[in-house]
Amino acid sequence: MTSETGFDPALLDRFPTAEARPDAEVEDLKRIWAAPTGWARLTIVNNNYIGLWYVAAAFLFFLLAGVLALVIRTQLSLPLLGVLPQQTYNQFFTMHGTVMMFLFAVPIMEALGVMLLPQMLAARDLPFPRLSAYAFWAYFVGGLCFFASLFFGLAPNGGWFMYPPLTSTTYSPGINADFWLLGIGFIEISAIAGAIEILVGILKTRAPGMTLARMPLFAWAMLVFAGMILIAFPAVILATLLLELERALNWPFFDAARGGDPMLWQHLFWFFGHPEVYIIFLPAAGLVSMMVATLAKTELVGYQLIVLALLATGFISFGVWAHHMFATGMPTLSVGFFSAASMAVSIPAGIQVFSWIATLAVGKPKFNTPTLFVIGGLVTFVIGA
Repeated sequence: MTSETGFDPALLDRFPTAEARPDAEVEDLKRIWAAPTGWARLTIVNNNYIGLWYVAAAFLFFLLAGVLALVIRTQLSLPLLGVLPQQTYNQFFTMHGTVMMFLFAVPIMEALGVMLLPQMLAARDLPFPRLSAYAFWAYFVGGLCFFASLFFGLAPNGGWFMYPPLTSTTYSPGINADFWLLGIGFIEISAIAGAIEILVGILKTRAPGMTLARMPLFAWAMLVFAGMILIAFPAVILATLLLELERALNWPFFDAARGGDPMLWQHLFWFFGHPEVYIIFLPAAGLVSMMVATLAKTELVGYQLIVLALLATGFISFGVWAHHMFATGMPTLSVGFFSAASMAVSIPAGIQVFSWIATLAVGKPKFNTPTLFVIGGLVTFVIGA
């Protein structure tokens, strides 16, 4: 049933912003959607604000980790320089790696997803805005508390990978390691909450007519990204829980002398740790795919192949974790399998690189600053890969 103006109100359910609204309704919507002011602004759940805060917080931790790196390099610039005592150096080293991996690399990609996906999917917001807000605040407050342990001499000092038995109570008797175990556990729960938000948002809030085959490639990359987080991150949460139980209750999960196995930590940690490399890479690759097509002023060459490459990367990456463990005495058969998988995972990346090159070749790019940055990144990536 249409109104006097000829507009069907039922269409608002499917196309909430498609038709012009009466002036009074527009003003009501502006008032309802307006951001709170003052301290109430901290209660905002809108993705535009949460995404911006998320990005800013991630870059704050990036800056803090960079300061730690500068101090580390200063200490290493001359023999016996004495800028950092030995234990403090170990704490700086551990915190630098931990902050970069857990508080910057993954959160910055999640932040970009929260900020950009609703616009790409033509959605007003992600489906669970409060879950996004929870993920951000748990990450931000937890990360600051974790970083603050450095100022009290209580920061972890066992390396960002925290291998037992170095991190057992025998060799790490203080509470330094416990800050890492408890802090990382809660930070990863935050990451899982954000991944659920992104996964459901991509699958359920796309615009009418936007099938999976028509999604922007960044949305595809974030879909694989979120799925990988849901599979990989519980492994490190389990590892941190088991090691904390060992330290707190003297249960010998990783103590070989009492029937435990320190290799269990490595398997659990790297089952998370190596897919994390591609959890970081895939969203960046999705952004590059979209930037290349825009800068070349043409459609991306091989859209379907890139989608398959993203899926293949996510799948194969879970079969390469043990290549971090070649020095542990694994059977030859296992070494061969993980070596083959480590080489196979580069094939999907190669598909994307050739697609980017072909798109630039068939398009008409202007060699301005953004284009030169993309080309420089592409060259650097090929050299590094």
